[in-house]
Amino acid sequence: MISPLIKAFIFDMDGTLIDNMEYHQLAFFEFLKRHTISITEAEYEQKNKGTITEIIPRFFGDNLSPEQISELGEEKEALYREMYQPHLKPIEGLVEFLEEAKNRGIRIALATMGDQKNVQFTLAGLQIQHYFDAIVSGEEVKHGKPHPEVFQRAAVKLSVSPDHCLAFEDSVSGITSALTAHMQVVGIATTHTPEELRALFQLPTIIQTYTELHW
Repeated sequence: MISPLIKAFIFDMDGTLIDNMEYHQLAFFEFLKRHTISITEAEYEQKNKGTITEIIPRFFGDNLSPEQISELGEEKEALYREMYQPHLKPIEGLVEFLEEAKNRGIRIALATMGDQKNVQFTLAGLQIQHYFDAIVSGEEVKHGKPHPEVFQRAAVKLSVSPDHCLAFEDSVSGITSALTAHMQVVGIATTHTPEELRALFQLPTIIQTYTELHW
């Protein structure tokens, strides 16, 4: 049940609006392969956290210029969009849930480490951009998740206190980010199973689709 004390919903994007994390991983491995870099899945999981400007040097080294980091990041994200485009769809029940939230006067924000091109790709592709009152993308923050900055900025943009915000997140770093920002969290079991999330966090609600939520 959604508490009547909640005034705003703040959504992560990847793995939360769309079940796409498999395609980000496929794109990253193909991207690294094109640059003759070979990694294991364990290395990917360990290093793939935060903003793209934080992630790229972990795979390419610390001698890159900001321009090189930006170019490599854009190359990877363009490859992701190309690979995921034919499969783009919302998690079941998302659109209906957003519509009901709007009807109830709930403020809605996006808090993602994705860049503006990925945000546009996702929101426009799903035709849901009109539901969002505020957007915070990876370019706007200095510290990626699990740092709470992205959720804190989203709450400020909505003019809603964090303790009146309900965050929706799928990843360990994202859930940690929202909890550290002093928000309640709904876990989305896409990247991890419900059992894995329950083992890591004491979340009152963990769902696989938005049809499981009730007002």
